[in-house]
Amino acid sequence: MPVDLHIHTTASDGGLSPKQVVELASRLGLSTIAISDHDTVKGIDEALAYGKKLHVKVIPALELSSKFNSRDIHVLGYFIDHKSKKLLKALKHLRDSRFERAVKIINCLKKNGIAISLDDVLAVAGSASIGRPHIARVLHKKNYVESFADAFNKYLGKDAPCYFEKFVYSLKEAIGIIHEAGGLAVFAHPGLAKVDEHISDFIAMGLDGIEVYHVDHPPEVVAHYKKLAKEYNLLIVGGSDCHGEASRHGLRLGTIPVPDEVADGLKAAQSTHQAHSPH
Repeated sequence: MPVDLHIHTTASDGGLSPKQVVELASRLGLSTIAISDHDTVKGIDEALAYGKKLHVKVIPALELSSKFNSRDIHVLGYFIDHKSKKLLKALKHLRDSRFERAVKIINCLKKNGIAISLDDVLAVAGSASIGRPHIARVLHKKNYVESFADAFNKYLGKDAPCYFEKFVYSLKEAIGIIHEAGGLAVFAHPGLAKVDEHISDFIAMGLDGIEVYHVDHPPEVVAHYKKLAKEYNLLIVGGSDCHGEASRHGLRLGTIPVPDEVADGLKAAQSTHQAHSPH
């Protein structure tokens, strides 16, 4: 049965609630999924509860933002203890910084003649940690932009007038945070980051695996990272990176063919990791 080990929910910038994700996974016949929201674990308990009801194995995970040599690197953490006090403290720091950045973006938009408020954005974000996609949805809803992508191109993307950096941990810190929470650290969508020459540096920091299967990885890129994973004895992981219908690729849960042995390999690695871990 297929698996999907990279899914976002309304706990971060996804369009589906954890319950809806599990229900859809069940309908699609997925055996295992991972809830891997950006810098938050808020959706995990709901997903675990519905996973039990609908017989879908839910792996507690997250996607941590980090930096390496001023490059953005996302690290997936699998089988984390999502109630770890140290982890929650580290995530609160990130959440606070996202809020501060949202205020800066909204003030910048106002200076550019766009009247959206923090309350507008909070209404869209709900209990989620505020991200640029929430602001993009407000801009689209209020007809300031033609599409989600248009919001990033005109205002929120890296070269746009209202782009602001947010605080993130260094890659080494992010890997450490995941390991301290008992998890496995996996380099997300390496084909987008294009830092292959530093893989050995990442391994020295404790990296456990790389995301080989991803929506932005065409077959030749999948083959390249499969080879790299075998060469460096890294775990192979994969998933759709589903954010829901409003995202760049639309709804794509379970559309990336990830063999179930990938989930088996991850579980086996976690058992070994726990056996050698002080947790």
